[in-house]
Amino acid sequence: MNSMERRAEPPWTAGCLTLLIGGAAGYGAYRLSSAARHACAVIRREHPSVFDLWTWEAPLTVIVMAFAGLAAWGIPQALTRRVRSDRARLLISGAVFVAVLVVLTLLHFAWLGTPLGVGNDTNGTCGPDNVPSWWPRLLPA
Repeated sequence: MNSMERRAEPPWTAGCLTLLIGGAAGYGAYRLSSAARHACAVIRREHPSVFDLWTWEAPLTVIVMAFAGLAAWGIPQALTRRVRSDRARLLISGAVFVAVLVVLTLLHFAWLGTPLGVGNDTNGTCGPDNVPSWWPRLLPA
């Protein structure tokens, strides 16, 4: 880029967008896991403490996914700095960004949405693995 040229947009625009989209994906991952636990009537403690994971699940999921999305966008952008085509850089960074958010959502669902060793009150509609019937069988849980 020539020193006389000006950027069309501020450099922080992409960072803010990736933080917002990553945070929204984190909230979606939390809601997906919460819906699975609700569908299987997973039994939780009645009085969770401040140190209980269930208490901090929503804010931690949103924060972790927001910053993971930011890193998933920023690292490929830095590594492909020498690529001349802006479209190629956007495609590579976008693909890494989406892949990281999808993998983290699936991991969140498998770990917190379908907890093993926790009882449920569904009378047989959910198995001992706590995977709800609406979850596609081709996706890991």
